[in-house]
Amino acid sequence: MRIRIDGTYAEVVHAANTIRTLLPIQQISPLMKLRERPHTWRVFLNTAPRRDTGRWIT
Repeated sequence: MRIRIDGTYAEVVHAANTIRTLLPIQQISPLMKLRERPHTWRVFLNTAPRRDTGRWIT
């Protein structure tokens, strides 16, 4: 799954760290500055297949 995050640098970092606690991340794209809005960045996260920890029966 591909996830797009837009926001200030702090918002992007906070969102990426929060998503990393929930989903395994396979790849993070470089930060891209958005021209239409000042101080706004965009990053794409590609999630990896879910890890099989074997802790819970689903």
